[in-house]
Amino acid sequence: MSTEQESKVEELKVEKSTIEAGSILKQKREELGLSQKQIADRLRLRVSIIENIEDNQFESGQVATFTRGYLRSYARAVGLDEKVVLCAFDDCDGSQPQEQKMQSFSGKAKREKHDSRIMILTWGIFAIIIGISSVWWWQNQTQDTLSFKESQPSVAQPAGDSDGTGNFTTLDGGDAALPGDESDAPQEAAQAVVDAADALPTSEDSETPVSESQPAATMVNPVESVTETESAPHVDATMAKTLNLTFSADCWIQVKDSTGKTLSSGIKKGGQSLALSGEPPYKVILGAPENVSMTFASEPVDLSGYTSGKVARFTLP
Repeated sequence: MSTEQESKVEELKVEKSTIEAGSILKQKREELGLSQKQIADRLRLRVSIIENIEDNQFESGQVATFTRGYLRSYARAVGLDEKVVLCAFDDCDGSQPQEQKMQSFSGKAKREKHDSRIMILTWGIFAIIIGISSVWWWQNQTQDTLSFKESQPSVAQPAGDSDGTGNFTTLDGGDAALPGDESDAPQEAAQAVVDAADALPTSEDSETPVSESQPAATMVNPVESVTETESAPHVDATMAKTLNLTFSADCWIQVKDSTGKTLSSGIKKGGQSLALSGEPPYKVILGAPENVSMTFASEPVDLSGYTSGKVARFTLP
């Protein structure tokens, strides 16, 4: 350091309250005949920064390292010793301002990258848990549905069908009749009346008045005539409402008439036959239509249009 520079440092130490770094730089710039714009262009700084330095207005939030760097660059631009300017900036008390710790942007980037990986991993685990829960719930729903479908026929099966002991025919009156020819019922009723008439006491006297035996004859003859005249129409009307089903293999069915009455419901065995009668139209549900042959009013019902293994639902007629 030259003697002149050392003397300036001593002057700054003595008169530190009156001489400041910005004033020194401004004075030197004016001596060189340079403008603030020229200095700003040389240092590649904004003119406002040069103005703040010369006015000794240093931003409190600005890092001290940046401010000292500006002062060094300004001092070199006007040919001053950096130490002289920095001493004036530090008030020449020998203490160095505590520089703010620079934030490591690389460390911050690493932390952000690490946090991003953790978030991705967390969301991935969360998505896997949701997927597993959804599959588990769907499987449970499917099992519950299948269990309900399997248990429904057994609950709805009538006691008469559980052991497969025989068939029955449901008549309009709601009573179950044994299998057989329905046209025999009126004849049996007539025969019962005839038997009852024969069982009446008769007189041993051959001269029994005609008036005593006449009521029996009049009692039998009307029944026979009514039976003969009404049996044929009754049979025709019943046959027109009769639904016959024959099963080649096990099949669950449900048949209801127009009144909502269930004519038959449950599992029918292979080789079994049914003759159902009610109030048409009939609502029919077949669990395995491929195992059923059906006739309605003695006319065959075409079931070939229904898919094998799927439930068939239809109405007759």
